Amino acid sequence: MRTLSNSQPTLADVREALHSNRSIPDTRRRRIDNALNSVWRWSGLSLKEIPATMPALRQVMKGIEPAAHGVERPTITNARNLVMHAMKESGVVPELESYCSPNRSLSPAWAIVSARLATKHERVSIVPFLRYCSDQGIVPKAVADEHFQAFITHKDQTSFRDNQHTAVRNTAVCWNKLRRRYPDLQLQELTPPASKLRRLKYAVSDFPLSFQQSVQAYRSWMQGDDLLADNARLTIVADNTLENYLRRIHRAGNILAEALGSPEQIKDLETFVAPANFKHMIAGLHARDNSAQKSETFQTTLLFIQIARDWLQCDADHLAALEAFRKRLRQPKMAMTEKNKKLVSQFDDPAVLKRLLNAPKAIWSDMKLKVHFSNRFKLAQAQAAIGLGILTYMPIRLKNLSTLKFGENIILRAGGRSSLIIPADATKAGRSIEFDIPSDLAEMIIEFHDHIALSAFGKHPVWLFSRTDGDAKGFAQVRELIQTYFKQRVGFHMNPHAFRHLCAKLILDANPGAHTLVQELLGHKSIETSTAFYAGLDSRRAGRHHAELIRTELAREATQPRRRRQLKEC
Repeated sequence: MRTLSNSQPTLADVREALHSNRSIPDTRRRRIDNALNSVWRWSGLSLKEIPATMPALRQVMKGIEPAAHGVERPTITNARNLVMHAMKESGVVPELESYCSPNRSLSPAWAIVSARLATKHERVSIVPFLRYCSDQGIVPKAVADEHFQAFITHKDQTSFRDNQHTAVRNTAVCWNKLRRRYPDLQLQELTPPASKLRRLKYAVSDFPLSFQQSVQAYRSWMQGDDLLADNARLTIVADNTLENYLRRIHRAGNILAEALGSPEQIKDLETFVAPANFKHMIAGLHARDNSAQKSETFQTTLLFIQIARDWLQCDADHLAALEAFRKRLRQPKMAMTEKNKKLVSQFDDPAVLKRLLNAPKAIWSDMKLKVHFSNRFKLAQAQAAIGLGILTYMPIRLKNLSTLKFGENIILRAGGRSSLIIPADATKAGRSIEFDIPSDLAEMIIEFHDHIALSAFGKHPVWLFSRTDGDAKGFAQVRELIQTYFKQRVGFHMNPHAFRHLCAKLILDANPGAHTLVQELLGHKSIETSTAFYAGLDSRRAGRHHAELIRTELAREATQPRRRRQLKEC
């Protein structure tokens, strides 16, 4: 069993200290004991394996999901709070001595700073830092990076907040805004922790104008803007495919710019396919990509060979040199990753599959019970219920899901058969997809359109995933919404795209070899894609089928009457 640490006091030490402290009432001691036992049962770690520190408790509690243990979220929250009180009252964790103690008043100097905070976001972000500095006797003018770093350490040791990095980064950002807004406070600039978001170093605007014009010309060529040009494309590329190509060019540009010293060295697309630069680009992609991105590296390499051949029309020797570099890369196999195989295998447990199938109705029922909640909250819950229902029955891509429009993609017919339609130009394979929406899901969408969204917006919504101002939610917002409610109801994290793998698995489990059905459901361009991608699961299905044949044969043998052995006459 995994041990988190062996060098610090553990929750077992906390329990022992509480049992020896006779000043704690028996009723409270029993409640704390129950909370500690619950954490042990939910986490699978004994109390001796869990350090009595806030970072360790955050790590353990983060992996506990209510749905996976058949309890409600408040039950886990109550257990967590009791464990934190136990850590304080035991005296084993001195950092928590002030946990849940009344806040002391700010010093006069810090009260002046607090009065300048203009928004709720600023108050939430900065006030804990102000209180810390006030308690430590630090005056506003003297606050520097070393004090801020001490505050970060203090929060890490005393706060249960999971996104500590974001919280302290917001503190520094808001502090610096306050400093610029009120020079009379004479505050010093603080250094915010680096953002953990993955961003490219150079924006497109950082590259020379000639490069930007070259990319724009390539975009126009791919879109077939000039059909009478000498090198006009015979087929027009779908918008989402073109956006993927441009994203790859931008990423490759950043890697090549680092190799060459600056983005100014990249004058146009032809710069990428110079053999020396092409080699630098491939080496940079390969060095940065992890196992999950090897396919992206390979596809980026193919893209630039295609640009050299079709757009730049390089000669045969030049293309042969590029192909020689490309052949050094191992072509990734078209198959599900091991991570996704393990993910969808969890649905072999009937209880897990049942939680998923019941999730949309459960979220919807919960939303309708919360009559006093804000329109924003009810809107998000209703959208999550509908989104999970759509992905379960109709596993479309997340980009299509997040841009569904009423009257265009969702055709509602009260008392009739409602439809979901994705036109060919909006799909990756260039094939239109049409589904009949199941009646129970259609009723939820109709109620959302005619009542819930209407009360939130004052008019019928245009988008299924609308914000409270009526505009469409972004791709990332919809993904986060689906993932959050899936995790709450099913008990583990799953990316919305994995619904496509799950639906293929369920079909092939029930009908081995039904790859044509998978192709039609997922909208794959060819049957080879469906067969190659999901063939890796066939050995398990074959094993199940073989085991079933053996069980059937054993059962048949068990029902056969035994023959009595006849004795030979002497």
